[in-house]
Amino acid sequence: MHFDFSPLLRYLLRRLVRIAISSGITYQAFCKLLRSVYFEVASEFEPVKGKPNSDSRVSLLTGLPRREVRALRESADAPPQPKPNIERLVLDAWTSSLDFMDAHGDMLPLPRTQRQGGTRSFEALVERVNKDIRARALLDEWLRKGFVTLDEQDRVVLVQRRSTGLVEGASGTGLLLSEMVSDLLHGFDQVYLHEQPVPGFGFNVVYGHRLTEASAQLICSTAQREGVQLMKRINRLVVEREVLDARSEGATRRVMIGFGTYQTDGEQDPGLMAAGSAADGPAGSPTAGHTA
Repeated sequence: MHFDFSPLLRYLLRRLVRIAISSGITYQAFCKLLRSVYFEVASEFEPVKGKPNSDSRVSLLTGLPRREVRALRESADAPPQPKPNIERLVLDAWTSSLDFMDAHGDMLPLPRTQRQGGTRSFEALVERVNKDIRARALLDEWLRKGFVTLDEQDRVVLVQRRSTGLVEGASGTGLLLSEMVSDLLHGFDQVYLHEQPVPGFGFNVVYGHRLTEASAQLICSTAQREGVQLMKRINRLVVEREVLDARSEGATRRVMIGFGTYQTDGEQDPGLMAAGSAADGPAGSPTAGHTA
């Protein structure tokens, strides 16, 4: 049975357009970007007999005139890839080594200098990522931002935060969020629209309505606290398996596991689930997507 996804796309586009406006991306620039993405996706969309899609088929799939498709193909360049900044790279190195975490997945305090801790020091960690960056400069910046502290033994201690994405601000957090949302949407497309199995794909959502601000805050803070503990254990499992699979020929898979919370005024922004929840009973209603 055909389902009209236009209302869902419109809802998602409202969020994206708001980000575009906040980022200074005009309607004209957004349309140009959307046109090129339509071309990129349609060029590789379900190729017939394994052959690249022709200009005519791309035009049929997208509604773009063939002359525009031809022009896009002639001017197509590799799309720019966002790059994480040095702070994200150092944090990734810290959280992706068994040498730097305990059995529960918590990050170990690191001696500040190599003289104090050798290869298991903060200075060595930064040099592992980029030898041109002075560890002291990065440490001073993280101390200023409150991302780390120095304990009585002059060790660098990572401060427990709700989101590690806060380390590098909007650009870095946007990179992480885009990766998570993109992967979930791709899994949805494969499983529900193309009926193809995607091992490991799954998501679970709990939503609530008609809550006081205090209740909403309690729910979110509880979820964040327990979610962080779960993510630390999963992160250690990921690192352990990466070490184990390092020399395996079939080690080509990547995984994405995310966790997030959100609350807002339900009268100003009711969300998509508001109508059903108001009529169907309890405010808190869990809904789960496909889990393989």
